[in-house]
Amino acid sequence: MDIVLDASIAAKWFNSINEDFVENALAIQDKKISGEINIIVPDLFLVEVLNAFITKSQFSIEDISIIREVLFKMDLEIKYPDNFLLSEASEIALEHGLTIYDSIYIAVAKSLNAVLITEDKKIISCRQNYPFIVDIRDYGII
Repeated sequence: MDIVLDASIAAKWFNSINEDFVENALAIQDKKISGEINIIVPDLFLVEVLNAFITKSQFSIEDISIIREVLFKMDLEIKYPDNFLLSEASEIALEHGLTIYDSIYIAVAKSLNAVLITEDKKIISCRQNYPFIVDIRDYGII
């Protein structure tokens, strides 16, 4: 199964403090490690995950380096934006009032017929138009 993963879900792999649905996020990680699923991410995913920890003062450069190394060892499939994806993401952003950053996740999932797992409320609000969007709280039922 192909899954597009929002950066907020992967951040739960490294920090569970004040986070909801960590168990679901860790279940996704376990399924990736065991080869049950393939995780596909837009290239900005890596930057977003690292930024989440850089902006939190309790994380050192050593912590950030470990997180970066783990992300690369996870062998995530990175999707780089091309003209088609950027066009699709732009249309989604304008139609739904999303940032291009959020819209690229939807565009990647749509283009690959994959499930998009997120906890982002703005992305989740688009499920009526994009039924492949799954709230992390519902991950156990897909």
